[in-house]
Amino acid sequence: MNRLPKHVTLKHLTAFVAVAQESSFTHAAKRLFQTQSSVTGLVQQLEEALATQLFARTSRRVLLTAAGEAFLPGVMRLLADFDGVIEDVVRFGALERGRVGVAAAPSAITQIIAPASAAFCARHPGVRLYLSDDNSGRIQRKVAAREVDFGLTSRWADAPGLHFDAVLEDRFGVLYREDDPALRPGRGGTMRWSDLAPRKLVGVVDETGIMALLRARADLPIEAAAPFYEASSTTSQAALVKAGLGVALLPALAAQRVLEPGLAYALLARPTVMRTVCIIRPKEYPLSPAAEGLIGAIRDYLRTAELPAGCRRVG
Repeated sequence: MNRLPKHVTLKHLTAFVAVAQESSFTHAAKRLFQTQSSVTGLVQQLEEALATQLFARTSRRVLLTAAGEAFLPGVMRLLADFDGVIEDVVRFGALERGRVGVAAAPSAITQIIAPASAAFCARHPGVRLYLSDDNSGRIQRKVAAREVDFGLTSRWADAPGLHFDAVLEDRFGVLYREDDPALRPGRGGTMRWSDLAPRKLVGVVDETGIMALLRARADLPIEAAAPFYEASSTTSQAALVKAGLGVALLPALAAQRVLEPGLAYALLARPTVMRTVCIIRPKEYPLSPAAEGLIGAIRDYLRTAELPAGCRRVG
């Protein structure tokens, strides 16, 4: 049979602890900023609900009964746990603690998230970060499955449950060996797609936003959508280009991350290809205060950051 008392509240337990510690209804009332009659009434209600006398009243003092002494430690632990839980939630909302998980394209982590996180973490040192670099397809799946709070990359495929908020437009160009005598930028520092005709292309594997964009454009040379060589990342692409195997088609932000001595990069014209880098978040699930705070820090950083040629802020 269920014999748990009803109508026992935190007010009853708080009054009980105050009277037990002060050994006085008068002093307990002052401590709680209540009237003595109110505190007395709360204790009487608690005793009635428990069907147990918790205090022995004398003319001079209020003492705990044996039942009250047994009851007190458990109530104090309960109130401490309650206060701790409330404090945790308040600190979580105030960005004094929490955790943010972000999945992003490697170039977005290097060029955007890392520098933006420096300012964010300086303001909120109690918030932990988890960063995962991945391709666009897997990033979308991670956000949809709530394995991370949000993503930062280009759209790979339509996803009804996700919201795509554009923050950056990133123009495509060609990564090539600096000592290639036949590849030289023309007026304005750009190259034409026809300039690449004799070269083999080094692409990246499927499920990247880069390949999705190139395959969606019917006005590009067929080789753009079917590269001769494939690599698992832009870092591997750059290594193959540096080894002399061919050239790579990369957005400016991604090229900036892998550009090193011996390699050169030029934007492509006629036609121009742009990728749009988006903050990807669930449509129906609200983000944590920490995740919203980091997104705000990313937007703040992008307002003043010196971006590579070919990149343009949007939104």
